[in-house]
Amino acid sequence: MNRRYLAGGIAVALAGVAAYPVWHWVQIRRAPVRHNALLVGGTSAMYELNIALGKEFEKRYGVQVIVERGGSLQGLLAVKRHAIDIAAMARDLHGAEAEPQAHNHLIARDAIAIVVHAKSPLRQLRKELVRDVLTGKIDDWKILGGAAIPIEVVMRPRDSSTSRFVSEVVLAGADPSLKTHIKKTKEDVLEFIRQNPHAIGCVATDDSGSYSDIVSLEIDNIPITRETVLSGRYPYARSLYLMTYGVARQQALDFIALAESPLGQDIVNRAGFTPVR
Repeated sequence: MNRRYLAGGIAVALAGVAAYPVWHWVQIRRAPVRHNALLVGGTSAMYELNIALGKEFEKRYGVQVIVERGGSLQGLLAVKRHAIDIAAMARDLHGAEAEPQAHNHLIARDAIAIVVHAKSPLRQLRKELVRDVLTGKIDDWKILGGAAIPIEVVMRPRDSSTSRFVSEVVLAGADPSLKTHIKKTKEDVLEFIRQNPHAIGCVATDDSGSYSDIVSLEIDNIPITRETVLSGRYPYARSLYLMTYGVARQQALDFIALAESPLGQDIVNRAGFTPVR
């Protein structure tokens, strides 16, 4: 069974959660797949990380790893129906989701930094002001104690995992300003701020570190550091999990063990997330 077929199957399984009855999309998984490949699906935020872990796993165990994205909820439903082996989750389990058969393994922490040019006098903002700036309710630096100059907001495209994180965690579901500058990559966002001292943007945890002329703002007087991200004190942080349901296959347990190992945590770090071990 080839990789293209397998990847297509898991993609349909994940995407089909909302579109098809459970009895339909769960049958996408063919019996031979259980022996030939490990299926990992869920949040887009962990897609590249799981690809990297999968390559190392294949090298060590000779088991093909198929990784797809579709969202935390889709991953949760798929793993509960045994359509996939492991769900990638970018949130905690809530209420009835946290049943005894659901086994969540913390793999990493993720955070969003709110960044400005080093020439900006701004060094901290309250959460509600960040939301007002990014949504366009506050559109001039004068309101924040600066010069009377329009604020330029810059973000990545809406379909990027960073922007989805911003929408869910920073904006609490609100839409960003219609005047927001959209840049394809994190490097483009940072370069825009370097060239525009009146800009403000959002990047993943460690993406501002290579620019001496860009600073990360404290949020509610809490800086973004490894310690504050791990402890949960920094407001714009979340946990990333690999989840199994019921009695997991040994290959799934081995994959999670790899992610939790020193080598796996180094892969987590290189993927731009905060290791938890």
